[in-house]
Amino acid sequence: MRNKKERFDFVAYMSPPPADAKDGKKFFSVRDFMTEEHYRNVRECGFNRLSAIYEHTEEQYLRAMSFCDLLGLEYVVREQVEGASLDDIVEHFWENPKAAEKELSRIEHSVKARIERYAEHPSFVGILGCDEPHIRKFPVLKLLSGWMKENFPDKEFEINLLPDYASGEQLTGAEGSEKNYREYVDAFIRSVEPQVLSYDHYALMIDRNTGKTYIRDSYLENLQIMARQAQKFQISFRVFLLTLGHWSFRTVSSYREIAWQVYTAMAYGATGAQTFTYWTMLGHPPGNPENVTGALVSAEGELLPAWYAMREVIGEVRFFEREYLCFSWEKCLWIVPEKSMLSTLVRSLEQNTDARLIEIDADAELLIGCFSDGRRRAYLLSNLSDPADEKEANVRIVFDCDYEGTIYQGRRKNLFQTEAQKFHIHLRSGGGAFLILEKMRDDG
Repeated sequence: MRNKKERFDFVAYMSPPPADAKDGKKFFSVRDFMTEEHYRNVRECGFNRLSAIYEHTEEQYLRAMSFCDLLGLEYVVREQVEGASLDDIVEHFWENPKAAEKELSRIEHSVKARIERYAEHPSFVGILGCDEPHIRKFPVLKLLSGWMKENFPDKEFEINLLPDYASGEQLTGAEGSEKNYREYVDAFIRSVEPQVLSYDHYALMIDRNTGKTYIRDSYLENLQIMARQAQKFQISFRVFLLTLGHWSFRTVSSYREIAWQVYTAMAYGATGAQTFTYWTMLGHPPGNPENVTGALVSAEGELLPAWYAMREVIGEVRFFEREYLCFSWEKCLWIVPEKSMLSTLVRSLEQNTDARLIEIDADAELLIGCFSDGRRRAYLLSNLSDPADEKEANVRIVFDCDYEGTIYQGRRKNLFQTEAQKFHIHLRSGGGAFLILEKMRDDG
């Protein structure tokens, strides 16, 4: 699948909150952070899109979009206005699709009028329809997605799926159900026909009792499932990035932790990444039982170390995103020794080969995404070692012949030539590089 877009979507999920912000039915007493300054910070970090969570009135959505219009940002509405909203239909009528259809018919005039007012803003790009639905919600989501396509065909109806570590009950909505994640994703695509796949899987873990860090075993397998499904149905997919410490997930604060997530996802052909979260979740004081810590921006609006790290990573990706999006993902290769602590990451993965890559050596775990644009080959190299180990990677690749090409790494673009079919590269912890084979060498 060749991507038609020219920009990798970096989405700030959890935009600057308004005064008396609301999450579900819970209100938080905070000052108004919906200011031009805080929206400028979103753009300065490199994001091109925001996704609402604490906004809950039409006035707040329109106000947010005014800032986004000014700054050239895109905006996704949660559409949880009380009284008559698409969010209400999902929440209250998912068990009865016929009742949902009747309710949509009853409120569609007011909902359509409201979305038309959103659509007057160039920043408005769509609706966040549902987060982490189970299979029993798919018929209602199909109804609403179809309604959006009919009435607002150029706007997204975004649905974010569960990760593969969700239980059978979470996936199906039925107690005692067996777990079948591939079936869950396949059923969603066939039923809802989404414009883009989105899911969350947080792999950077910590044992709160011992302080020991580790990586969730199924992280790459989940990426592979999404990449294969996106490839099969000719759609793109986005991931969520862990940027908020919570439960048994690490507090993320460094370049290597963010870059590791971004480059591993890109090795599988991802075309976008959303933060969980941009703004630190409200209502979680120090010592809270959920272990919620800082995100990119504190609950009080302070830019945290992760914000600066995210800016660095986004800056790198922006440097080669257009080239990257010209290519179609094909497969992944990996270098993980059997004795590596990460050997469980690749235990269930397909081990592929590439005719142009004769030999690959690395002194750290390595992931290689293989791409093609029909004429050229390209490779996304990602240092797969746990970013907590701060392990850099020296990589040697032996190609099938000598090539000239282009390499993007950091914020640099360089031309290269292999020598005796060999290519060497150094990757920082968490880092990546995008390598394009332009043509075979002709020394004649």
